[in-house]
Amino acid sequence: MSKQNPIREPQQARSHETMNQILDTAAAILEQKTFDQLTVSEVVHQAGTSVGAFYGRFRNKQALLQALDERFFQRFEQDFEELQLELDWDNQTITTIIHDTAKFLVEVYRRDTGVLRSLNLKARLSDDSQFKAREKNAWDTMYPQLQRRLLQHAACITHQDPDLAVRFGFRQMFFSIREFLLWGSLRENFRYDLETLSNESARAFISYLGVEEQ
Repeated sequence: MSKQNPIREPQQARSHETMNQILDTAAAILEQKTFDQLTVSEVVHQAGTSVGAFYGRFRNKQALLQALDERFFQRFEQDFEELQLELDWDNQTITTIIHDTAKFLVEVYRRDTGVLRSLNLKARLSDDSQFKAREKNAWDTMYPQLQRRLLQHAACITHQDPDLAVRFGFRQMFFSIREFLLWGSLRENFRYDLETLSNESARAFISYLGVEEQ
């Protein structure tokens, strides 16, 4: 494990399985606890492995969070690429694409709420440049593709500036979904169910564009 990389990538199938068990367990614990509250002993106990196995793969607990960070963004980009192919966006209406995107964001952020809450908190408090760089890369991967597909339907957009509307409206949708899922439950007892959050976020974006539901 070099000084430059605090994570040792597994070379064998069994080692890869152990690493995934550790990451999956840590992600599950973070649904209930903050990263500061999480302990290495708790992770390895619940993962059914050992402290030695943990430190054979991670230099320290911070390296665990980095590995969770890297895994999330790898999955995010892969899942978004698959989404476009599976749902045949080249032949869908603008409203269908927006609803699909909202549902995708809700599913992704719900699946990894604890991990993303920890990563966002760390980025805010300690200026985590690696997380910010990966988040920007994911954004730069996702947004231009979505923008291109939405603007193919520019004739349906009645907002006076379609380019601005697509960019601003998507950011509204993205950040509101993120805020509701990562922090909303910590601020109030009421929580939107996922389908409502997805549908209403999409409808707000569609309405802002001045597009009729199709």
